[in-house]
Amino acid sequence: MQTEALGLAAWQALDSQQRAAVALLQISPEQIEYAGTVARAIEACEADDGREVLGIALQHGATVVGFLACKRGKAAPAWAPVGAAVISGLRIDAHWQGKGMATAALRLLPTWLAQHWPESRQIVLSVDEDNLAGIRAYEKAGWVDMGVRVEGRIGWVRQMACAI
Repeated sequence: MQTEALGLAAWQALDSQQRAAVALLQISPEQIEYAGTVARAIEACEADDGREVLGIALQHGATVVGFLACKRGKAAPAWAPVGAAVISGLRIDAHWQGKGMATAALRLLPTWLAQHWPESRQIVLSVDEDNLAGIRAYEKAGWVDMGVRVEGRIGWVRQMACAI
């Protein structure tokens, strides 16, 4: 699969057809357990103007293949370092799973966020210990384990970071 064709686009910049494609992403129950529903992420994006919550569509050519939300400031969780952007759920459409889309997006994200949120110097996330596919994607993309383990809502989670 050619992941070079992957691009990132802010929720606020998407047209109505692209927004509808985000809403129609087919997300597995396992992904929903880890990342939450796409509908919940869209609601968070709709409630903000992109200053503290930024939805990001993952597009392979003209096809929306995934969606993630980043949070910062008051929208970020209490554990996040001051000034960091926090990934709040990365979701890849079932058809595109296992094709490197998540890893490619995670590699593009630091440069993309530097343009959209230049005040942020770091991206952080928490990932469930049982989410082995997610952990592999983060590690392949150069994310570093912060050495923190806490009990999350469905089990133990680790915190990871990437410099912007």
